[in-house]
Amino acid sequence: MNLSTDMQQDMLRQRLQSLGLPAQTLCTAMKQHAARTDETGDIPSSFWEQVNVRALNLNLVPPEHGGDEGLWPLMQRVLLMEQLGYADPALALALPGPGLATPPLLALASKEQQRALFGRFQSDAPVWGGFAITEPDVGSDATALRTSARECSDGYVLNGTKCFITNGARADFVVTFATVDKGRGRFGVRAFAVDRRTPGFQVVRLEKMLGLRGSQLAVLSYADCLIPKENLLQRGDESRLHDAFSGAQSSWDYFRPVLSSVIVGSCARVRDELAEYLEAASPKAVRWRRLHVADMLSSISGKISAARLLCHKAAWRYEQGLPVSKDSSMAKAYASRIAMEIAEAILQTVGLEGLHDRPVFERFYRDAKAYDILEGTGDMQRLMVTRLHQRQGVEDGLLV
Repeated sequence: MNLSTDMQQDMLRQRLQSLGLPAQTLCTAMKQHAARTDETGDIPSSFWEQVNVRALNLNLVPPEHGGDEGLWPLMQRVLLMEQLGYADPALALALPGPGLATPPLLALASKEQQRALFGRFQSDAPVWGGFAITEPDVGSDATALRTSARECSDGYVLNGTKCFITNGARADFVVTFATVDKGRGRFGVRAFAVDRRTPGFQVVRLEKMLGLRGSQLAVLSYADCLIPKENLLQRGDESRLHDAFSGAQSSWDYFRPVLSSVIVGSCARVRDELAEYLEAASPKAVRWRRLHVADMLSSISGKISAARLLCHKAAWRYEQGLPVSKDSSMAKAYASRIAMEIAEAILQTVGLEGLHDRPVFERFYRDAKAYDILEGTGDMQRLMVTRLHQRQGVEDGLLV
């Protein structure tokens, strides 16, 4: 059954209300704490007093492990994250829950492992999961990973460094990708659930970020970390050509439309703020000026709508079990590009005075710079789209 976006939004609001997590209450709390989070990088303790922490913890947990079935479809996730991005994108990415760890756990872990790890989020205190594949000087190239996992009698010994890990310092556990045999390329990559209390595991530093400071990108170090055998994510039916890197790809396919929706929401917020600011600043502006403003806002709205549709298309294809890597990359590449275009337009329109009067403009400009980097740079996304298009050939049909 196909539902309009408005109907889906109404259903989402009703579902959140039934969970004790009304969207308006959550978004209001996020707006109230946005400036403080941007200033310090931390989420103020008063924020947790205003929201249902348990519901937030479970927001990306599968229904069979305690999550809510109504929030589980990716389309619902995309709609929700656009609302949260409208409130504050940094806090939207910093909210507790398993986050990017969810797709690889579903793709690679046994039922027993899923039960144990997802069970950690049944808590009234905030709990985060982490996802670590990116490395210094390597990026996310599976054939070049340097973090190694050496098998021993007690399990595996991990050594290496991971960087740009969202919520890495907060995470209760981190799904970490390492190679057990560098000569086998991606087929030598395995995924491990690394508990934050593991000896040798260390948060080296938090990056000093231009934007999205609340998401706290961290550098993680693994120094002779002894990981029990049961923490190697495996279903038990793996073949010799087992490819754990596919679990990482499933994370990107899932999360790029989610992140893109956060970007779309933040763009819609500054568009509305800009319209309000310009109306207040020049209510009696000459006709040509008002026409110029109307044309600019219309252009911005068109770009936002196009980005939103790309997110929805990627979410729909994911839910249908169709190939989605190209669509996810298109959504991310376009959303991050229009965010920067909108930021530049705002700066040219309101000037430094406007940035001072409305801090949301200044935060958005910094966040827009960060959007291009998260979940793969814009250049990487465009390269991936080109390669996948060449590989798949020219496809016909509006929904392909």
